Amino acid sequence: MEIQRKILGFKLTFIAIFLLLANADNGTSETTCDKLESNSGNEDEWMEEEEWEMVERRGNQFVVNNSPFYFNGFNTYWLMVLAADQSTRGKVSEVFQQAASVGLTVCRTWAFNDGQWRALQISPSIYDEVVFKALDFVVSEAKKYKIRLILSLVNNWSDYGGKKQYVKWGNAAGLNFTSDDDFFSHPTLKTYYKNHVKASSSIFLLSGEH
Repeated sequence: MEIQRKILGFKLTFIAIFLLLANADNGTSETTCDKLESNSGNEDEWMEEEEWEMVERRGNQFVVNNSPFYFNGFNTYWLMVLAADQSTRGKVSEVFQQAASVGLTVCRTWAFNDGQWRALQISPSIYDEVVFKALDFVVSEAKKYKIRLILSLVNNWSDYGGKKQYVKWGNAAGLNFTSDDDFFSHPTLKTYYKNHVKASSSIFLLSGEH
């Protein structure tokens, strides 16, 4: 049973990743010619943008710019929460700086906090702007130190809200759920989650405006 729960947790993470990849590729990409034209006055800036392409999957291989992408990574779930407080925000920069100094290139962190203390999503599609800006800061700092992010968008467990909180929201809206696993199948709860994916993905497309 414990193994099944862990597998579900990993599935949620990878579902989030692939949804974000699909969103990023849906009408938002530029051709190389477009980028070259828009940055014709600054070749170094254009090269930097080219080097920071989205990681893609080709068969069973991760690739960037058609080259295999290998990485050393770490987990730090609490970055957004610390970034939401000015007194602890500096720790986010310190983490990325130290990670980059020892060759780490990927960080897995939370891009969710549902209905809890210092929640990102207070209720379905209602967000705390301070925490949203904190998430934006995390993304911006990661890019500054050349750390790519795996952003988890929901939890299989109740910590930070997770699927249990989505079920609570559904019941509060007049639905009658008896299992937290209704998160995976009920249209209303799936819509709540899809809307969160869309809202969060705006951070990845517009990062830096914090």
